[in-house]
Amino acid sequence: MAEHAAWEYAEKNGLDLLTVCPSVVLGPLLQPTASASSLFLIYATKGGPEPMPDFVWHIVDVRDLADALLLVYEKPESSGRYICAAHPISSRELVDLLKGMYPNYGYQKNIVDVPPSAPPTSEKLKKLGWKCRPLEETLTDAVECYREAGLLDELEGHTLHLPPLFKVT
Repeated sequence: MAEHAAWEYAEKNGLDLLTVCPSVVLGPLLQPTASASSLFLIYATKGGPEPMPDFVWHIVDVRDLADALLLVYEKPESSGRYICAAHPISSRELVDLLKGMYPNYGYQKNIVDVPPSAPPTSEKLKKLGWKCRPLEETLTDAVECYREAGLLDELEGHTLHLPPLFKVT
């Protein structure tokens, strides 16, 4: 909705607008609290009571998103809308990958099938020269950051919930 409003405003006022639309943004945190995307990864890692939809998520590293923003700002040929969605992976594949990397967590077990959706593409951004780091690097840096911040610790009497943005509707 915010992007739509920005495009309307730009059109009304004769502004040249560029947008970079990220997908699920993961990686090391700058702040001491977890974002919705971080809570999604924490939920996948620790598990919880709500079912997790087996959507294909498109993960992008926060550092690669920052690079994409700088790239479209600095390239004179940049125009319009850019999708920043580096690594497609289903919930089941993500949990399996994380289990192989970090076998000592509880992991989400209740993953439900959902209809597939149209995949976003970052081709327009890649044509400008955007590159992204491997998914495993993003996940390692994210999990290590969350571990160091205590976000993966078990809290007595506290039930972890899947962020509403990531629930089956």
